[in-house]
Amino acid sequence: MRWKVGCGLLAVGIAAGAQGRESLLNYSITGSSNSSSPAENATYAMQHAEVQQLLLDVAASPRDRLYVEAALRGSGISLADMLSNGSLRVENGQYWLNFGLLTRADQEAIVRAAAVHSQRLADAVLARRSAIETLLRSYDLEGVERGAVAFIVLGCFSLDWDGLNYATRKGYRATTPKRKAGQFFFMAEERGGPPLKQVYWGSNNASYGRFGFTTFGDHFSPRAGFETMRRGGPPALRNTAVSELAEQTGAMMLALRGGPLPADRLAEVAKTSLQAADGLLEGLSAIGYVRREGERYRAAIPVLALRDRNMIAGLRTIGLEAIAGWFDKDYAEFRSAMRDISPVRNRVPFPVAFDQLWHYLFGIANRKLVEAGLFADPYSPYAPRQGYIPVVYADGVQVWKP
Repeated sequence: MRWKVGCGLLAVGIAAGAQGRESLLNYSITGSSNSSSPAENATYAMQHAEVQQLLLDVAASPRDRLYVEAALRGSGISLADMLSNGSLRVENGQYWLNFGLLTRADQEAIVRAAAVHSQRLADAVLARRSAIETLLRSYDLEGVERGAVAFIVLGCFSLDWDGLNYATRKGYRATTPKRKAGQFFFMAEERGGPPLKQVYWGSNNASYGRFGFTTFGDHFSPRAGFETMRRGGPPALRNTAVSELAEQTGAMMLALRGGPLPADRLAEVAKTSLQAADGLLEGLSAIGYVRREGERYRAAIPVLALRDRNMIAGLRTIGLEAIAGWFDKDYAEFRSAMRDISPVRNRVPFPVAFDQLWHYLFGIANRKLVEAGLFADPYSPYAPRQGYIPVVYADGVQVWKP
């Protein structure tokens, strides 16, 4: 579950760009933050090229105060900011890396290890394929692939969300730190490492009223949502608040869980005029959420209603079994393979670094599950959008306790 959260509810998954200069790092957070202060949210300090280069230098070897202050000169970021935001720590006059930054060499080492360990995680899921497909048969929304539902429920809700929660409960992953500006981990990767296209590890999430909205996929392809509709849709959408669009969309999509409906019926469930409903449906068609068939509209993405709770719980139970089995059999070997990556050499506690590492593990496992045909392919030429799959769900559907 990787995204960067700024002053709004949530923003993009991986940020880049260093004041017009070629960025050296991609960076992101898991969790939520309401601050754009570089002293409170390290990703805002990382917008500066000088900070990016300094972090790569410190990842290679601890540096003294004179080196750090000289490296930051002209950036507008102070040494105090870097200590305050948690990206550096000082020990005996030397400044060390204090978070999960992965160099290109680190990323290559992780991907080599993941060739074995992500495959084992994917195999643990595939060993339960018969039970998974039996549960998926209860999902009867015509026009939506059951593999897309599996991608969301197993790939996102289970391997991502439940995997992080399980790892935290068992002590493999640190509890998400509470900071002045929110509760989040932050992480960075040096650019130019192994390609991350089709590493399915990122969810963007929002809730409005009775409805939840998630997109899940890689961080290679751009995503479309309500702001996309407002910018490029009919004029009426540009003057409608996102919260209002979201609640109307949620009502329409949950109604479409029962099958295709005409615009006047969708206007009725959304409690809006037919003219406004037509504009919203045009926008939803443009971002791939619905498909028009004659005088009716059909859902083109997974929609999860209260009637789907038993299926979701069953799939997540299976996913958790696979996750727990992986930790029992593979964690120690994987940890040993990570002994030379930059965070470990800089004595960042492994449970802190593991938040980032689990994303690589399940993200690559998800790609293998796409290749095995259990999950729908977000890059299929028939996919409504490329690189990710959206889902709309009734509030409470995503809440599950093992």
